[in-house]
Amino acid sequence: MYDIWDNYSVSIVCLVAVIFCLWQTWYLKKDFFVPANVYVFAQCLTLGIAYIKFDPAMTDFTSKTWMVWGGALFSFVLGSVVYYLVNPRDHLPKVDTDVASIYNWRLHFIFSIVLMLAYFVGVALMIKKVGTLIILTDNISKWVSSDVDYGAFTSTAVASSPLVVLFFMVASFKSVNPYRGIRIFSVVMSFIIIALTVCVYPSRTSLFLSLGFILILFNNLKARIPIRVIVGALLVAVVLFVAVALFRSQYGANSLQGMVAKQAMSIPYRYVANNYWNLDYMLNSPPDDERHPFTYGIDALNGMFEYTTIPGAIRRSMGWDGMFNESVNKVPAYNTTGYLWEVYKDWGIVGTVLFPFFVSLFMTFLYERMKEARSPGLWMLFTIFLYYVGWWFFLAGYKFGMFWLWVYLVIALTKICEQKKVEHAH
Repeated sequence: MYDIWDNYSVSIVCLVAVIFCLWQTWYLKKDFFVPANVYVFAQCLTLGIAYIKFDPAMTDFTSKTWMVWGGALFSFVLGSVVYYLVNPRDHLPKVDTDVASIYNWRLHFIFSIVLMLAYFVGVALMIKKVGTLIILTDNISKWVSSDVDYGAFTSTAVASSPLVVLFFMVASFKSVNPYRGIRIFSVVMSFIIIALTVCVYPSRTSLFLSLGFILILFNNLKARIPIRVIVGALLVAVVLFVAVALFRSQYGANSLQGMVAKQAMSIPYRYVANNYWNLDYMLNSPPDDERHPFTYGIDALNGMFEYTTIPGAIRRSMGWDGMFNESVNKVPAYNTTGYLWEVYKDWGIVGTVLFPFFVSLFMTFLYERMKEARSPGLWMLFTIFLYYVGWWFFLAGYKFGMFWLWVYLVIALTKICEQKKVEHAH
């Protein structure tokens, strides 16, 4: 028993935290998708998996790494606590607004069709370049590599399939949208687009974004998702993760035929654990060999202005890494870092504590506000933000232009769809 604790103490503590997140949701009949709960759940679940140490690259955290990871987790929870201390739940107004009276669902549907058509154009251009669906090619890894230039529009349109799914799915629920035809078409198209994207360009990111968006919207607009479903979804996610990785043949053209069971299981482990071994590796660079220069907070604006090409020019002139963290991989080909490294290289230790705190304040405000306002725009923004909070162990979404493009489009298009509320005389 002592050996188990000695070898897996971190994983055990993380497992307890994960179980607590699930238990308190079930016992107190609370919503699982509260921002602080999602953050603690995702961070502890993935760190617990990483600390099983299936791969020798996953070594023990140094004290500095624990300070960054633990401080950020504490800070995120504190941000939520502070919000509710200032704004008690009992004082929130109870709103029962007919969404159809303040939102133009027909116009929303038109915008959804326009986004879908742009996506289809991107799909057609990609098929034209490849000659067929990528999933049907003999060398999938070639066509999904960064060496192939599909062009800015094609890449953006195909990678934005989750945004199209988001626009359709928010209109799919009877509780907010009275138009049956729009609801049925939206649901059907959402799943067609997901299936088509997997065939056109197999991507874990697009697949999980789409499924995550659907899950969060269902929870907020239909019914709270039971804990047993969340646990089952995690198991399915692992299976899908392995399946997509195998289809992409990330370990060579013969990986599907030659990979034994142990190697197959190492795929999801390494893709989770490399975030943490890279984080520890990068935070503790030798004094005489800094692995990445301090960015003075400038690189944090990369995603917001990425499509202006200015951030790319700054990165090149300053010698900063791009999205693939070229200079700081502990193990070649495993280059993900999690959001904490991005925050650290922009703002240092102070940033890793303050950034999660303010994000938590904002997310908790958004969580409560969307229940008051009954606004499709707020539902969609919360869905995007919450997904990235749960996926922060894997990437920092706010560093990508795609993330900001989606946010800009959601705000602009839903604002246009809003109608002046009709006041009824009593």
